[in-house]
Amino acid sequence: MDTFSDALLSSISNRIPREYDWFAPLIGDWDCDYYDELIDNKKRHVKGEWIFRRILEGTGVQDVFIFPSRSTKETNPQPDGEYGTSLRMFNGNQRCYDVVYTCAGTMKRLCFKKEGNRLVGKVLDEDSAYWVFSDMTGDSFHWEYVTLNPDDSRNLICEIFGKRI
Repeated sequence: MDTFSDALLSSISNRIPREYDWFAPLIGDWDCDYYDELIDNKKRHVKGEWIFRRILEGTGVQDVFIFPSRSTKETNPQPDGEYGTSLRMFNGNQRCYDVVYTCAGTMKRLCFKKEGNRLVGKVLDEDSAYWVFSDMTGDSFHWEYVTLNPDDSRNLICEIFGKRI
């Protein structure tokens, strides 16, 4: 490894208290199926990759978000595809995760809290916008980008189903 990778990547996990190590089930490599209805109200499917690693001596989790996947980007190019990354740092004072996601032309800040078996991230600069991880098992997860209406009904913007490689 090079110096940057050595400093960034970490196998240490005990810097985050066990009861707050909420993203631990996601550490690893995932094949993903992305769905939305952005084009003519027809459901779109895109294959992707999502890779999660512990970082900075175990103080956080970083991911690499690749849609469409490297193996399908030539056969199924997406003009709005994203290659991005998130940094998730545990905030011990607030008992949450401070998160920033960025890709070309976009940066979003979120605050993630645990609600039952779900990880719910409030998008801080968007009214009623949330990113939700649910159904996390050792081999799969579900992710949703939703907005809430004034009556608390949900609008599903897009969703991802991940399967461990």
